[in-house]
Amino acid sequence: MKLIRSSPIRRNQVEFYLLLTLMTLALSVVLTRVFLQLTGYPQLGNSYLHIAHVLWGGLLLYIAALLPLILVNRWALTVSAILNGTGVGLFIDEVGKFITRDNNYFYRPAAPIIYAFFLLSVLLLVYVHKPRQSNPREALYHASEELPQVIDRPLSVNERAYLIDQLQLAQRTGAQSLARLAAALNSYLQDEELRVTVNRLSVWEELAQRPVAWAKHLPRQFYRILISGFLFISGLFALLEVASLVTSALFSNLFDTHTLSFLVTVDELRSVSDYPWFQVRIFLEGAVGVVEWVACYFLLTRREARGIQTAIFGLVLSLTTVVLLTFYLDQFGALVGALFEFSMLLFLLAFRRWYGSSANVNQ
Repeated sequence: MKLIRSSPIRRNQVEFYLLLTLMTLALSVVLTRVFLQLTGYPQLGNSYLHIAHVLWGGLLLYIAALLPLILVNRWALTVSAILNGTGVGLFIDEVGKFITRDNNYFYRPAAPIIYAFFLLSVLLLVYVHKPRQSNPREALYHASEELPQVIDRPLSVNERAYLIDQLQLAQRTGAQSLARLAAALNSYLQDEELRVTVNRLSVWEELAQRPVAWAKHLPRQFYRILISGFLFISGLFALLEVASLVTSALFSNLFDTHTLSFLVTVDELRSVSDYPWFQVRIFLEGAVGVVEWVACYFLLTRREARGIQTAIFGLVLSLTTVVLLTFYLDQFGALVGALFEFSMLLFLLAFRRWYGSSANVNQ
């Protein structure tokens, strides 16, 4: 028999588990910061001990690692993903203490480090989300991963169809013993006595899919106008801010202190060393504004594919540069803007997935 290399195999539903981890990570950091600020940064301990929340994060990470090692149930992976995200959030939130001699929780680079860590995790999710063609070995792994569900409950029609597809692909392997195993499992799944239920969504699946189904009923032209409006307004605000700051620097007598406070917060320029980074951020913000206007122009002239691609490039550029610098200068004041831009990026990716990538659209 031909030897099979024990290469890594991507797990089924890996996108769901990673997304769940990212969501709980973000919530963990945000809720921890909000709670500490509202309660005046209380400490758990006494005059000798201080039990930092990084310890609770480590405990949750340990439990998250043990669960899939001990339990084979599918729900153990879901719980592990939630505990993993929460634990990592509690851990990374105290990164300022780890990298400073005086254990400074408020160390300014801590916020961009947390954001960069989250951004890298998002890029990992994007990478694993890319479609890829399975080979017979991977197909048998995926089928074997799903088969234990037959023990606990009847399979749905879609689940059985997926398993049959995977096992039929697995039968094409050059290893005869594995091909016979796949054929035997396939024969079992096609047995008329096997209990199969009508496809029914769980409460969570229905809640997740209902907004998507409703959104798909809206006309394509509506979304194109909506995206164009967002790009125009976002680019306008970015370019106006850049123009105002450049004008105020050249003609300082035209602006009073009250007006400048709307353009630059106290946190953004705490010291002279912040000024070069602030200049870089303003330059990049202007560049993003120009890219957004170019994308808007493409959409209005019905070059949809190019417009969507340009808009995605602009948002990625903003999230990886402008927002990162804003987190350094303004700390968590950049949180709302970052969440909004992430939401817009996800929406643009969904729009491209719904309607394909036709170069010119006349709808």
